[in-house]
Amino acid sequence: MTQSINEYHHLTRILSELKEIMQREDKRHEMDTHLTPSMYGLLENEIIPMLDEELNIDYAPDEVGEPPLTSAEIHHAAWVQKQAMRR
Repeated sequence: MTQSINEYHHLTRILSELKEIMQREDKRHEMDTHLTPSMYGLLENEIIPMLDEELNIDYAPDEVGEPPLTSAEIHHAAWVQKQAMRR
């Protein structure tokens, strides 16, 4: 029997592992690094900050405001406006 894991928690663990990789890489001498400079930069400047930001978003109801409109709501509003203009 396999135990399912919440994907959010799985991503949190992956983020922690990526941070640990970066810490280990920082301790290595420049000639002994395992990551290419481009991979290091990608992890440091894009992947880790984006994952960190996404996983730590606080969806407090008072800060979110109105939910975005769906395409059906936009089309309905346009139809109502068109009908009103015909009168």
